[in-house]
Amino acid sequence: MRTRSTVFAVFFAASVLHSQPRVDTNRITLEDLVSVGGAGVHALSPDGKQFATIQDGQIALMPVEGGFARLLTTTPGGKSEVSWSPDGKKLAFASAGGIWVVDAEGGQPLRLTDGAVGPGDPRGAGDRAPRWNPKSNWILYESGRSGHNQLFVVSGDGASTNFLASTEIYDDRKYSSGKPQFDDAVSGDRFDPSPAWSPDGTRLAYTERSREFFQGKLKVIDFDLATGRAKSAPRELYTAKPDPGGAWAIDHVAWSPDGKTLAIVLQDSGWDKVYIFPTAGGAPKQLTKGEFEDLTPAWSPDGKSLAVVSNRNIPEERHIWIVPVDGSAARQLADLPEGVEGNPQWSPDGAKIYFTRSTPLESPDVWVASTSGSASPRALTHTLPLNFEHAGFKMPERVHFKSKDGLEIAGILYKPVGYQPGTRYPAVLSAHGGPEGQDAMTFSAWPMFLAQEGYVVLLPNFRGSTGYGEKFRNLNVRDSGGGEIDDVGAGAQYLIDQGLADPKRIAISGGSHGGTVVANAVTKLPDMFAAGVEMFGVVDRATYNERTNRNSAIRWEIKMGGTPDEVPAVYRKANVLLDVQKIKAPLLILHGQEDPQVPPYESVQFVAALKKYNKVFWYFTYPREGHGFREREHRLDAWRKELAFLDKFLQPAYGHSVTSTADDAILNPK
Repeated sequence: MRTRSTVFAVFFAASVLHSQPRVDTNRITLEDLVSVGGAGVHALSPDGKQFATIQDGQIALMPVEGGFARLLTTTPGGKSEVSWSPDGKKLAFASAGGIWVVDAEGGQPLRLTDGAVGPGDPRGAGDRAPRWNPKSNWILYESGRSGHNQLFVVSGDGASTNFLASTEIYDDRKYSSGKPQFDDAVSGDRFDPSPAWSPDGTRLAYTERSREFFQGKLKVIDFDLATGRAKSAPRELYTAKPDPGGAWAIDHVAWSPDGKTLAIVLQDSGWDKVYIFPTAGGAPKQLTKGEFEDLTPAWSPDGKSLAVVSNRNIPEERHIWIVPVDGSAARQLADLPEGVEGNPQWSPDGAKIYFTRSTPLESPDVWVASTSGSASPRALTHTLPLNFEHAGFKMPERVHFKSKDGLEIAGILYKPVGYQPGTRYPAVLSAHGGPEGQDAMTFSAWPMFLAQEGYVVLLPNFRGSTGYGEKFRNLNVRDSGGGEIDDVGAGAQYLIDQGLADPKRIAISGGSHGGTVVANAVTKLPDMFAAGVEMFGVVDRATYNERTNRNSAIRWEIKMGGTPDEVPAVYRKANVLLDVQKIKAPLLILHGQEDPQVPPYESVQFVAALKKYNKVFWYFTYPREGHGFREREHRLDAWRKELAFLDKFLQPAYGHSVTSTADDAILNPK
């Protein structure tokens, strides 16, 4: 029995083994995986003639009719969150913890805000999310420099900065242990306050959160265009109802073109739905109805319709729908096959909608569709590397199976390339994060790669996932490590019953909450899984709540039903450390050394317990990495490690036995 605990080391042997020339030249490589980017953010210019996009961390401009993009910036530091000035002559963006502007014709960017990054979660500790006022030279931005999230404006030349509002208000509540729970040392807002300017620039809507009103209060500030200051104290428009799952109850605020109506997403009906109500005040009116999710409403220029992202036909897909605000029938923008669409943006004349689209076989691209249906929708970009198009990948399947208690669970199933009916293959269950996440019919390179390597891959949407309504999403309340583990176990059994998986060669893998699921699954279902890949997951919810950022601690305390002293049995169920002796599967554990979401201490104490009980595991950490792995070499290394680990325990690589010296060299670099 061998164990290994070490910090990051390049997986050289694995790289050599898995980069040898193959007979089939159409196979993709791990380097192909890391090269896939996709067209993400695309901000339409005010005149509707070009997009601002992010390419490899730099801003690029692309004509709306498609074609080559030209780089606008080349300076050091990644850029994000681009916003156009009202006249289209400049762009604001976030970079290096500050707000910058650059001329749309090119030139040296100007830094507008600069200062020491605040304490706590680095993802929210600087200045970010610039939004240019539509009628002036003031730029709104969010800042976490004070230790909690606040809204400021800065003038386009950087000469003046004014505070507007705080979007989070907390008390100094403490755990019964006496440890401070929400002080500045653990701050960092990761909840989108959705600040939005009114069309005339004189008002600002945003969401304020507190422990008492964690789902949020929608507020509006009157703004003075001349001075850049609030004219009066914020006024409250709406308070969201409490959610026992601690979820985000107010989402995506959008002003109508005349400034008289707000469209927002609320959960009051048990599903994410679009509501509208007058900005002068009043009760919200539900616009969309039905047992499906509607998200991110965007007003048409004439104010008569909203473009909405919806899964109203198939829960694992997302398409753009046009919803008239007069209550008449909605219609799908473009009759496109399975996929996930998002980020709808109307052309200035309302004749077109630009959006992103991805499918399991296509990386995210920018598309355009006519709102009248007079022209076929078409892709403006094509980002998938050619290698993928010739690798023989097939569309994954949407599948359903019953959990232990009879609950129906949906999943996405990838069969091996060259699948032969009647053959049982090694299998991997891949658990998503969140847990308020969902695996959908969108591009996911790693399951594709595993399918190429001869694995069956199942992505189960266990209870707690989004996309299936509030009731399903909250089935894990006070039950972390409970029913969701029954769900993934049922997924493994489904693969066996369908004749797809060898029951002795099934692994489970996941990151973030997916890593939490892995740790629980190998503990509670020790005879089901032959191996586990646990990445930056939680093994003890009590220690996690003591060390994570403030909002995550509050959210999980709500989801657990209280503190460890108040509901000890709930925390006991979620504590893997107390049952480590039951684990039979070997484990690969990966974690970023600077993770602000799941503190590295979770993996440290997991490894200590595994050592205590003489379990088989490999443990690697990555410097400079937060929650997940961003650096190219770290991503490659993590994939190499996971592939070598799975090959060792599920299907010996290229004829090697599980005791081969080649595998030992891969998993134990010098």
